[in-house]
Amino acid sequence: MKRFIGCLSVLLVGCSATSADVTADTEKAAVVEPVMKAKTVTLGAGVSTMAETVLVGFLQAEEYTDPSKAMSLTHTATNSQSHSVSIRFNSGMTADLWLYDPKGQKVWSSSQDMMYTQALRDVTLAPAKTITSRFSVPASVMEKVSGPGYRFEVKFAGKVEGSNMPLINAGSTPLIVK
Repeated sequence: MKRFIGCLSVLLVGCSATSADVTADTEKAAVVEPVMKAKTVTLGAGVSTMAETVLVGFLQAEEYTDPSKAMSLTHTATNSQSHSVSIRFNSGMTADLWLYDPKGQKVWSSSQDMMYTQALRDVTLAPAKTITSRFSVPASVMEKVSGPGYRFEVKFAGKVEGSNMPLINAGSTPLIVK
């Protein structure tokens, strides 16, 4: 009988040690930080609503893959006329970039945290010359882009002088999330 109790106590000690080891491993697993799911965001084909305009706008960006950095975009507005064009800006802002969600609600704009001078500015743009605007969409904003339906829209701030044609092609550029 003593032998039986001795064997039973060895078994119980072994079981309790195994149980403690399992508990310790479970506690370590709970401390592990979750890994961010990597995503790639690219620009889709822009959709324009106007056939003929004074300036032709084009939005471009490199593939966005690093969720710790901002997404950089460049908008160019090119004079498509055979003559120089006079453009008036009512402030220091040349263009504003807006991000919309799939429901059409504005998520972010590049001007929301900016202050611009309130001085009139006149620019004469020669044929085939461009005005370039650069934008940086913060990583915290890009984190919200989670699937199809998000889009960028550029709001050009200038007004054309001496022409009845629309100044620039208005449209939006969808985001492709992979």
